[in-house]
Amino acid sequence: MTPNSFTFLVSGVDPMADDFEDRFFEAGCDDATLALMNGVVAIGFDRVAESYMHAVFSAYRDVLAAGATVERFEPDFLVSKAEIAKRANLTRAAISQYVSGERGRDFPKPVARITSASPLWDWVDVSAWLHRTGQVPLEEVINARISRVVNGYLQGSRTALKTGDGLLLRKMKQSMPKLAAA
Repeated sequence: MTPNSFTFLVSGVDPMADDFEDRFFEAGCDDATLALMNGVVAIGFDRVAESYMHAVFSAYRDVLAAGATVERFEPDFLVSKAEIAKRANLTRAAISQYVSGERGRDFPKPVARITSASPLWDWVDVSAWLHRTGQVPLEEVINARISRVVNGYLQGSRTALKTGDGLLLRKMKQSMPKLAAA
């Protein structure tokens, strides 16, 4: 079992309440760090579990048990070139070369903010490409898809979901009671 790091951004709780920290601790979030970041309550986990999916699902249940509403999940599946480099443990220059086609072939195209100076890529697509080129393990691709599906569900967005994500979403609904009711 390995530690899994991720963050839930939540609402519906008062970070100034006397029992704020106790609510989360008593709900099973003893492996979480609670923070108020830019006015948003962020609950960062380093959860040990048999898989990333089990860690995310169990933490999700614990956060709900504390009375919070989960608004968003991080790590996000939309990534910049700098974030790609960080997650893949590669240089920013290497990623720029992949993007421009100087190195490697068929690097995924950006999916958001395409007309800006800082486009975003789908981490699932990028991690799959990096896996095919031997630069990240398959587990990274699987975890990326879990992150995309969790956020797609939380945002109520069908646009975030892609082929194959529906099966994972059904599995999530079986594992997460609040999802099953939706």
